[in-house]
Amino acid sequence: MWKPNQAALLFLVALLIASWTGQTFGDEECQQPPAVTHIYTNVGLVGLTGTNLGYLGTSFDNRNPSGEYPLNSNVEHVYSGGLWVGAVLADGQVRVSTGSQDANGQGEGDEIREFDLIGLCQEDAVRVISNRQNADNFSLDALSTQHIESNFNDYANPESGGHEPLGIKVNLRALAWSNPYADDFVILNYRIIKISEWVLQDLYLGLWMDTTVGNTEQTNPYDPNAPIGWNYYDDMNGAWGAQGFVDPSHTPDGDPGIWMAYEHDDDGEEGLATSWIGYRLLGTSENAQPEPGQSPVSYNAWGFRHVPQGDDWYYDPDNPDELVPGKYQIMSNRDFDVGETQEANYSIASNWVSIISTGPFPSLAPADTISITFAVVAGADSLSLLDNSKIAQAAYEDGFSIPGGPPSPILETRFSEDTVILSWAPGDSLDAGGNELPNDSPLRSPEHHISTATAQEDFQGYRIYRYQGNSFTGDPYDIAEMVAQYDIVDGRGYDTGLPPLNDDGHREFVDTNLLDGFPYWYSVVSFTAPNELQQLPEFQSGFYENGLLVFPGPGPAAAGSGKGVGVFPNPYRTAGLFDSGIGEQELGRKIWFTGLPVRCKIQVFTLMGEVVKTIDHNDPALGMASWNTLSDAGRAIATGLYIFAVTDLETGEVQRGKLVIIK
Repeated sequence: MWKPNQAALLFLVALLIASWTGQTFGDEECQQPPAVTHIYTNVGLVGLTGTNLGYLGTSFDNRNPSGEYPLNSNVEHVYSGGLWVGAVLADGQVRVSTGSQDANGQGEGDEIREFDLIGLCQEDAVRVISNRQNADNFSLDALSTQHIESNFNDYANPESGGHEPLGIKVNLRALAWSNPYADDFVILNYRIIKISEWVLQDLYLGLWMDTTVGNTEQTNPYDPNAPIGWNYYDDMNGAWGAQGFVDPSHTPDGDPGIWMAYEHDDDGEEGLATSWIGYRLLGTSENAQPEPGQSPVSYNAWGFRHVPQGDDWYYDPDNPDELVPGKYQIMSNRDFDVGETQEANYSIASNWVSIISTGPFPSLAPADTISITFAVVAGADSLSLLDNSKIAQAAYEDGFSIPGGPPSPILETRFSEDTVILSWAPGDSLDAGGNELPNDSPLRSPEHHISTATAQEDFQGYRIYRYQGNSFTGDPYDIAEMVAQYDIVDGRGYDTGLPPLNDDGHREFVDTNLLDGFPYWYSVVSFTAPNELQQLPEFQSGFYENGLLVFPGPGPAAAGSGKGVGVFPNPYRTAGLFDSGIGEQELGRKIWFTGLPVRCKIQVFTLMGEVVKTIDHNDPALGMASWNTLSDAGRAIATGLYIFAVTDLETGEVQRGKLVIIK
C-alpha cells in the first residue's frame, strides 16, 4: 500500500474528512465545535469528568470532580483515562491512537493525547440530555438521567507530534443514573467509526486508566506547594477475570464473566478515603476472535511513567540494544497482571496505571462501526464495588435500561430568618383545555407520572431529606435526615396526604429552627408503591436530581426599610464554627454580609483605601452573601481591620461598616 508523506497525509485527511462530513474542509459553514472539558456527571454518586478531546478526568488541573465518589465528599478516584484503539494497516504498519497516557498534569497530557476536534462540525458538538421528563433538557434520545454525548477523531491533535492516525471518529455516550440502586457507576459507550479509506486489521480496543484515591481536603492534589501533598504511591491495584482464563481465586463467586480492574487507598487516609474505584468491560458490539484457547481480554498494569513510548516494537532509549513491546503489543499480549510475578510485584502499594483491552477484531472497513462499553464503578468496599458493577452489567445487557419511577420535582427556594421554604409544581394529568396530557409531557411530573412498565400512574408520595454540612462522607441517603414523608391517601402506606398548596398552586414545605449562614443540603424525592401484580419493587428518584446546597438567612432588605447592612461573625476568627474543611482552610472560610438589597455591590477595603474584594450580589430570595476571605487575586488576606461598603444598585444608597479579621 502506498504510504504518503506527512504533508500529503494531512491533505488526504482533509479530503477524507470533507467527503465524510459533506462539507468543504475549512468551509465557514462547517464550524468546528469548541473543546469541552468542564462537564461532569452529577445526577448520581459518581462525579466523573468527560471531555470531547478523548480523555476522562481533570488530571487535577481544576477543582471539578475528576472521579469523585460520593459526589460532594472531596474523595477523588480518577486522575486521567481514555480510550485506546490499535490496529494493523494493510502494509503491516502498526498504529495506536490514545485518548490519554502517562502525563503530569493536563498541559503535558495535551501534548501526547491523540484525539481532537479537527474536521468535525457543529453537529458533533457536545450535548447533554436527560430521560427525566420534567428536565429542561428532556429528550426521547436520552438513555439515562444524564446522557452526555461527545465526538472526537484521531486525525490531528496539533500538539501530539508525529502521531499517525487510524482514520477513526469516536462517538462517546457517558450515561449516569440518579436511581438509588444505580447511582454508583457511569457507563461509557464508545462507538468507533471508520472514516478513512484504508482498512484496519487485527483491531484491539481498550480503556487506559490512571486511578488514584484520596481525600482532597486531607492531601491536596491541586497545589504543588501544599503542606500535605497528594500521595500517588499508596494505592493498591488488582483485577478480576473471567472463569477459565485466570486463576480461580481472581474470579468472584457468582460473576463468571467479569473483566474488571480496581484500586483503593492502602491505608484509607485515616478513614477519610476508604472507598474503591474500578472499571469493568461490559461488552463489545461483536465478539473478539482470539486463537482457540486464548483469552479475549488482556489486563496490563505499570508503574507511572512506564507506558510504552511507541505504538509498535521500539528500542528502549535507556538500553538501545533492547527491543521492547509497544502499545499494540501490550494491548494484545493476553497478560493478567495481578499478584507477584517475575516481572513485577503488583500486590504492593504504588502509583499504578492499567488498561483492559480486548481483541482481535479481524477488520474495520470504511464506514464500519464497532463499539466497546465500560463502566466506571465505585463502592464503599470490594463487595459493594462488585455488586454495583453487576447492576451496570445488567443495564448494559438490557440495552441501557434502568427501571424507575416518577422524577424528583424541580425545586424553588425562599428564605427568612432561620428558615428555608421549598416549593414545587405538583404536575397535572390534563392540559388547560381539559385534554389528557401525553405520557411523556413534563406537565405530568411528578404526581401524574406514567410508568413505562405498567402504563399507569405510579406516584405514591414524597420524601424530604436534609443534611447540615458542605460535604458528604458517604451516601447521602445514609447520612441525610429524612425530615418529612408524604403519602397519598389511597389505603396503602402511611396515608398522610401531600404537602399543602400555596397561593401559586405549588406544594410547599417550610423548615424552621435552622442556623443562619450555615450550609444545608436539601432534596425532595418521589417514590412509588410496590406493585405486586407486576412484581415491581418501590422505586425512588435520586437525591441529586434536585439536591441543592443552601444557606438560610433573612430575605432581601426592602429599599427605605431602615434595615442596616451587617456582617457576621465579627470579629472573624479562623478555624471557627463558620469554617469548614480539613486541609486547605481558606476555601472553607465564610464571612456573611447580611441585610443586603436585591441588587448590590459589596466592596472590602484596607484602611489605606485599597480594594481587597468586590462581590456582585443579585438574589431576589436571600439577603445575604458570603466571602471566603480571599482577595480578588485569589490570595489569603492578612489579619487586620477592614472597611466594607455596600452599594444598592437600584437606589445608589451606600452603607459602610468595619470588619476585623484575626488569624
